[in-house]
Amino acid sequence: MNQRYIDYAQYNIWANDRITNTLLQLEEQLLNKELPGSFPTIRKTLWHIWLAETAWLSRLNGKGWEATKVREFSGTVKELISQWKETSEQFKEFTLDADLETLVHFEQKDETFAIPAREIIQTVCNHGTYHRGQIVSMLRQLGITHIPQTDYIEWVREKERGNIISG
Repeated sequence: MNQRYIDYAQYNIWANDRITNTLLQLEEQLLNKELPGSFPTIRKTLWHIWLAETAWLSRLNGKGWEATKVREFSGTVKELISQWKETSEQFKEFTLDADLETLVHFEQKDETFAIPAREIIQTVCNHGTYHRGQIVSMLRQLGITHIPQTDYIEWVREKERGNIISG
């Protein structure tokens, strides 16, 4: 059962790497340019994805919604991406060893919830996919057309071809 969620976590890292490798080739000022989207810049979108991964991982580890490191971050986009990659790896490591049926209890807006860890993992991966799509749209608004494919099915094909090493 865990393999499905391990795959999601590995896909998430692969897709993040593909999009961030493109972003790292761009000038920092482009990543801070205001564009229509859920967040006003690519940098702020990246920050938001990292925040969600960090806080949900904290919650999965029984430490509440803790993301001080992200909230206080003030470095470059390159540094943000590096820190985010570390979080994504930690998220994957959690997925490798966790009992994904464990209920995670939390409160939000004065309501109490309990959902299995596997649903949080899937939610975090879906959340990343959603915002990577927004980043692609923002890149196109900037006139950037060489954008790598990050769809899950592309990851599956690459994995089947042996182009992705699991780990």
